Amino acid sequence: MNRLFYSMIVILMVFLVQNVFPQTVYDVTVANLSFTPAQLSIKVGDTVKWTNNGGLHNVVADDNSFTSGAASLTNWVYEFVFNTAGIFPYYCVVHGGPGGQGMSGVITVENATDVNDNSISVYKFELDQNYPNPFNPSTTISYQLPMSSKITLKVYNIVGDEVATLVNEEKSAGSYRVNFDASSYSGGLSSGIYFYKLQAGPYSGTKEMILLK
Repeated sequence: MNRLFYSMIVILMVFLVQNVFPQTVYDVTVANLSFTPAQLSIKVGDTVKWTNNGGLHNVVADDNSFTSGAASLTNWVYEFVFNTAGIFPYYCVVHGGPGGQGMSGVITVENATDVNDNSISVYKFELDQNYPNPFNPSTTISYQLPMSSKITLKVYNIVGDEVATLVNEEKSAGSYRVNFDASSYSGGLSSGIYFYKLQAGPYSGTKEMILLK
């Protein structure tokens, strides 16, 4: 009886965590000898996904609590779910080192202490206004998917030229955030109006943002 009771409690706790404090996936790009964004603030239970777009890189936590494995030249994706609050610095063993040396980053994980709009199931495609806006040099773009979809999230300048592809892959249903750092592109981007467009299955949405230096 006690075993059955404790099993029911565990199942209930898992259900509450998944539904009251749903997971958010944060994307980090690994390229140009840097992690973009280099600093992230997330909640307990959220996932960080590193995508290596070329170069000999890997991800290693200063405290060895997570690692993508040996450095590799091939394109790779590494995901880690942060289930403990704290500050987690990390680095690339080839181009950085512990303590913030060279190619490094920091994940700050906070406890999820309250119920907010993120606890509501996603019922429709939605592209949110970036924040902050205007921005310099980086801003966060959020979007929601009600179903698994092949998506692209791209940035264009005011004349319609493509500036960046932030996401181009299959995503499961949920809420996502991605960072756009204008300083990470060759020569940096100039001040002005830019547009970001989300294409997800039947949905297409575009919003305006302003880079103000």
